[in-house]
Amino acid sequence: MLSLIIVALVIFGSALQAVSAEKLDRIRMGYSSISSSRIALWVTNDMGFFRKNGLAAEVIITPGVQGTQALIAGELQFYLGGVDSAALAAARGSDLVALATAEPIEYKLITQPGVQTAKDLKGKKIVVDRVGGTSYYISLQILEKVGLKTGDVELVQVGGGGNQRVAAFKSGLVSGVVTATDRFEQLKIPYYALADAMEMGIKVMGNSYLTTRSFRDQNKEVVLRTMRALVQGRRWAKDPKNRQEVLRIYNRYLPSTDPSFMDHLYRRNVEPIPIYPYTNVEDLRIFLSYLTDANPTLRSLKLTEFVDNSYLKRVEQETGS
Repeated sequence: MLSLIIVALVIFGSALQAVSAEKLDRIRMGYSSISSSRIALWVTNDMGFFRKNGLAAEVIITPGVQGTQALIAGELQFYLGGVDSAALAAARGSDLVALATAEPIEYKLITQPGVQTAKDLKGKKIVVDRVGGTSYYISLQILEKVGLKTGDVELVQVGGGGNQRVAAFKSGLVSGVVTATDRFEQLKIPYYALADAMEMGIKVMGNSYLTTRSFRDQNKEVVLRTMRALVQGRRWAKDPKNRQEVLRIYNRYLPSTDPSFMDHLYRRNVEPIPIYPYTNVEDLRIFLSYLTDANPTLRSLKLTEFVDNSYLKRVEQETGS
């Protein structure tokens, strides 16, 4: 009799687990590339904060424009990607909305060690992601700040992500690249940081957490729980007692045996993380102004409709901080 009761309890427990699993809301969240700035998302996923908020999340890499297109098509429910591409799509009629904006990429004009002045760059090649993309316009802004005109250098498009641009730099085929320094530090590639976008006052927006208005309006609780999970992941990552676990997660995505590099990632990407990554509308307005000459439709975009900070505000109100 006792054995039958035990078996019944096991079956009942398994059934409860199955029911519990079925109650999880499934979401697919894409992100554009492997980058050290993704640590908050990686922590949120790897440490189970999505599941703790009733979400069965599939977090996948979906490069560039493909991610925005997949979001519009409903293949993704959320996407962490370029706010410039999303804003342009919204200006053209897509119902995209930015729920939060992650930390800005620390764009720097990185040059070969022997190229240490703007004069040294004249007539040389600088690699960018794509004409019309963020790094392209940031490159133009930096060049202008250091006293170079567009015709003074040759901008070379190399798509496919940061690794390809770094590879082009490492090969010596180009003299400069506008990007972050992480991969150079990781791979011990000699470089010189000729200029820093942020130090020059150039507004740089990080990637945004995007969804569609239709999904948001039909799944408000799912959106709220998603934002709550992301905030919890950020808070956990910033807690110094979790430092070693954060580094372990980093090492899973950006493998390295160099403690100094891992310390560099932590100091540059974890310590400054804002718990509530609000999208600053005015900063976004300035950032998008770089793109309006080539994309005049952006002038018609109503940023107050494109940006929705309300879910982050609700999460902040819940925590009382």
